[in-house]
Amino acid sequence: MKKFTVHRKPVARFPLTTKLYPLISKQRGKNKPRTQYVSEALIDNVLERVSPYLRRNQPLDILDLWPGGGLISSKVNELLQPRRHVLVEPDPRFNNFLQPLAQSNPCYKLVDEPIYGKFDWSNFFATHLPEQGRGNRESSAIIPKNDSLLILANLPAAKSGMDHFKPSRWFLNYMKNCLKQKDVNLYGAVRVLATMPSSEVSDMLPRSAVERTRTGVFAETIGLHNIEIASPAEEERSHQWRGWDDLNKIREHVAERAAANNIITPPTREFPPLEVVPHVPYRTSRVERPYQPRVLAQMHKKQLMEIAEADKLGLDSCSDTTDPKAKAIIRKRALAWSKLARDNSASYFRQQLADVILEQDQVGWTFARAAADPKESVENLKALEDRMVSLKSSYATLKSSIHHTMLEKHQHTIDDARLGRLTNHFVDAGLAHDQRPFEPLYIHPDETYPREDPRAVVYFEPDSNPPVLKKIFDLPNTMVQLVLDRYFSMLAVVGTRGTMPVAEFLKTLFPAESINSHVRDIPSLASFAERRLKPGRGPMPLPEGSTSDPAFTYQDNVDYDLSGVRLRTLSAATLLDIAVKYEKLPEKLDIISFSRALGGTMTQAQLGEELLNMRLR
Repeated sequence: MKKFTVHRKPVARFPLTTKLYPLISKQRGKNKPRTQYVSEALIDNVLERVSPYLRRNQPLDILDLWPGGGLISSKVNELLQPRRHVLVEPDPRFNNFLQPLAQSNPCYKLVDEPIYGKFDWSNFFATHLPEQGRGNRESSAIIPKNDSLLILANLPAAKSGMDHFKPSRWFLNYMKNCLKQKDVNLYGAVRVLATMPSSEVSDMLPRSAVERTRTGVFAETIGLHNIEIASPAEEERSHQWRGWDDLNKIREHVAERAAANNIITPPTREFPPLEVVPHVPYRTSRVERPYQPRVLAQMHKKQLMEIAEADKLGLDSCSDTTDPKAKAIIRKRALAWSKLARDNSASYFRQQLADVILEQDQVGWTFARAAADPKESVENLKALEDRMVSLKSSYATLKSSIHHTMLEKHQHTIDDARLGRLTNHFVDAGLAHDQRPFEPLYIHPDETYPREDPRAVVYFEPDSNPPVLKKIFDLPNTMVQLVLDRYFSMLAVVGTRGTMPVAEFLKTLFPAESINSHVRDIPSLASFAERRLKPGRGPMPLPEGSTSDPAFTYQDNVDYDLSGVRLRTLSAATLLDIAVKYEKLPEKLDIISFSRALGGTMTQAQLGEELLNMRLR
């Protein structure tokens, strides 16, 4: 029996699977079926968890995009009792599910219209949601909000790897239009409760610095709430390099936050704990490195099964038997030992390198604080300098001694460890997912149908006064959109060239300026910078009245170096500060040349109609 046939077999305890089976049973190849939730208990648990975010003053309208089988639609309708609930389903094959639902309550209206490529929502609102208008907009903030409309979206997966219509692209377009007050945000920025393929959630909520793409960083920029409500607990790519201790500390902090807010998870919805790769004595020719705890993945389970299968034979080597099947099993065990030993060694070296960098950062912060203390001696500062030089040399020596295959992903480990260390000093630093208010509710495999494409539930609410954007809207009105255009171009580069050193990035934009001048203008750049005392200078206090920590601000007696800091570790606020600084230059590139200079490209959709028309003219 083919794998997809098993995944599409109806489940008796979920009657909706039997109704959906005729619809999806013959869908093959590019015509992928849209995965649906089929468990009422799951939706009830999800809505109980998310209801504090959804409930607002009545009346409320719901714009329901791709409702599919309609289970979530009916449950949300029952909870919120909306004034109007418009179901927009482009696929007529779901009409057999949605027409009876639409007839069950006069607030429903079923609309057959395309969603992607729809640019004029004003006529849609006038026809189907007539109460929506400028009067719903709360205009006193940076981003006018509209709490009288909720978007419910079951975002379909892309049809192929070449398909640009991905859930993350839909979210990016939606967030940009929160600022522009266009499309579904025409009468103010609205909230979104969405389901999407679990593999794409990391675009909205990066798990690692390497996953900080344009969509995720922009969500950091304007998001008030960006939360994964429920998840099928699929393997996460970042578990390959993030430290076992760090991941468990994050989970402990999440549990503490949830307990402090009295958030209780039903036992059947508890997120599965992380499992550790057990220590296995490797009988290989490799030099065995100290055991490194790391997250157990499918590849480890397969290797451990092969070892266990051979161990049952009670044979040490192939020479102990003449049975060809037994020999093959023993060879598999030897290969599994080798793979586990290699994985352990790579994890060990990654952590060794990260520890050196973290110590270098810590000594640098100590040096910065000492350099701001008039009571400190120059000799003590020189000793700290020597320690930083020694650590830098140790890092280079250690790295050069490691085979290049063992260095894979070591930069990921370093950047994630740095961002994690920064959260000890700033509440809003680091990755938003690491600061989550609770663990997602667990979605069991048979609660989605078909079962080969797991989906997660995400809630996003824009901040009407995003702290990151406040400084932008203090600028002259003529500069605001220009700065945002620069910022969007820079975000594209963060995702594609995130390993670029910050020093190189700044040199590209400001070829005539020194790193010291950048840190002076944008003090947050100092966080991971290398520091040295300027020649002929000694300890010097910060300017009178300053309450900043010297470790995270500019000091006039210190030289800075950003060649060891990667672009993807910069916060949204820092990137925006760079965009502001560039826009204030007397001579600068136009937005297209600016993007190309950074190594990025811009599609017509990213350029926007205004810039495209201007160029055509």
